Amino acid sequence: MIYVSSNQEINYSPKNVVEEIITNVGMILRVFKEEQPLNRDFSFDSDLIDKNITVVENKITSQLLQSFRKYEPRAILKNTEIKMIDKLNNDFEIILGIEVINVE
Repeated sequence: MIYVSSNQEINYSPKNVVEEIITNVGMILRVFKEEQPLNRDFSFDSDLIDKNITVVENKITSQLLQSFRKYEPRAILKNTEIKMIDKLNNDFEIILGIEVINVE
């Protein structure tokens, strides 16, 4: 399993297909609707930020499954974890466990 975090740096020069898939998953994970005016389906709904952590985790998992099917079908979502970094500022990190398939 490969782990991808919302806080990790994006590799804009992937050297192989696996790194390319990880880069694509990272981009799906980090873009919000307000940042993506031409393709809002690609990104997260920022209204999730003020919700209960359980609701957020379930909603994010659901959105990620749909996004992976549409934009990066070579990645399968295995698990989603939300880690609180700063409760006062509602700052959290999303950590995904993915499996890469169909790499040739």
